[in-house]
Amino acid sequence: MRDRNSPTAESYEELDAAYAFFNEALFGGVLPGCLITLQRRKTSFGSWTPERFVNRSGVRTDEIALNPEYFATRPVEDVLSTLVHEQCHQWRFRSGEPSRRGYHDRRWAAKMQEVGLIPSDTGAPGGKTVGETMSHYIDPDGRFYQACKELLSGSFGIVWFDRYPQPIVKDYTYLVATQGAGIPASVEDIKAPPSVPHEPHLSMPHASESASAPNRPLSPIPALQGLDVVSQDSDLGKARSTDSSNRTKYQCPVCITNVWGKPGLSLQCLKCHKTYQPIR
Repeated sequence: MRDRNSPTAESYEELDAAYAFFNEALFGGVLPGCLITLQRRKTSFGSWTPERFVNRSGVRTDEIALNPEYFATRPVEDVLSTLVHEQCHQWRFRSGEPSRRGYHDRRWAAKMQEVGLIPSDTGAPGGKTVGETMSHYIDPDGRFYQACKELLSGSFGIVWFDRYPQPIVKDYTYLVATQGAGIPASVEDIKAPPSVPHEPHLSMPHASESASAPNRPLSPIPALQGLDVVSQDSDLGKARSTDSSNRTKYQCPVCITNVWGKPGLSLQCLKCHKTYQPIR
């Protein structure tokens, strides 16, 4: 008999429950369901691919992939906003003529805003709302914020975390002045803070989201709550940021582009006008 308390069941049942909850709360239950997978993609928080799986009866279903390397270093609502970001792609695919592969169009952007996620190519206010690589930030007065508070007030929680997470240096001070408390934005076409990926959306026709955006989180970052994870100060962490030629990895905290060079360099991103940070 299957063990309902196995790590696999605990991991996937929580995510499946979150998908179902947001489907009802934000999409009126119109989404057809999907198969959720956990995949490590260096520059992505998550992705969506239509009809990626089929069963023996010939029934097809979409895939939503989430990157577990960021579960420990992002507040849970940030992770859940990536899930909803991908659900918006799933909704868009079934709402009129789909946009071209990998493109975040106006209809998708409008749906994102309707559910309470503001599309932005920088993951912060003022960014472009359509394009190839797209992230988002959370509207503190929007439907996602309210739905997420409801979900987190119950027993929901991510149970299992990658012990070797990717670091995210993110400012969780909400960027937009509002009367409500803010939640950090999510990416997903990854563009996250100094080490944030985006979410690829449409891989074949698969899509993703980027990471990068600030505000005040609803929940604490698991890695800062005594979780047994390996920090970037460890030998493993250093091995990730420095290669065999002793080069150091530097990352723009806004657009998450990476460069490598000798230790101690002072570099600036010409696009974002931000200083590249060494990833240790």
